Amino acid sequence: MKIPTLYTLDVGYTAAMQITVFGATGKVGTLVTEEALRRGYTVVAFVHQHAPASPSNKLIIRKGDVHNAADVARALVGSQAMVSCLGSWGTPRRTVLSNATLSLIPAMKAAGVRRVVTLTGIGVRKKPSALYRFLLHAGTITPAGKVFWDGQEHVRLLAESGLDWTTVCSPIMNNSGGPGYRLSRRLGWPLVTIARRSVAAALLDQIEATDYLQSTAVIHRK
Repeated sequence: MKIPTLYTLDVGYTAAMQITVFGATGKVGTLVTEEALRRGYTVVAFVHQHAPASPSNKLIIRKGDVHNAADVARALVGSQAMVSCLGSWGTPRRTVLSNATLSLIPAMKAAGVRRVVTLTGIGVRKKPSALYRFLLHAGTITPAGKVFWDGQEHVRLLAESGLDWTTVCSPIMNNSGGPGYRLSRRLGWPLVTIARRSVAAALLDQIEATDYLQSTAVIHRK
């Protein structure tokens, strides 16, 4: 069944609004924050400890734990959209993305924030087949498999949330290259690396775009 579009570009999703960035101190999150400020957004940077930059009239710092519902709710006050650059690599259980999504969804609904753009790894699908789900589950004995499953689970939660979501699925990222990119619904071969600046640009572009509304989008080099 086709899910109807829940918003259009003429309802206020513009660079004049305020957005909340989760994972704002990460390698991609820092670039998202910098680029969002350059584009004219007011940015609420949600951080665990260290701020990505000094606060200003356009940059609001909110410290907290993404698993704490009250902290998440405070970070969403006044925002019209949310960008998540969270990830599970380097964490003990590798469930950060899915666990955080469990906190983010009710907080977004309570705050009236409908638009959410998230980042995860390549290969994550909106509707995986039974065989695909079995292979995913079997892969959770490895660190990479756990991270992959975490990304897949967060997409499942978003798909069931009723929110206006888009997930950008990225291959291995590096610091080489500029912001150019293209998106597609298929993996495409060969899979190559992509610049973090490209990923940051794609995440911000999707706030106002509707091509991949309530869907995953694979990012490729342009």
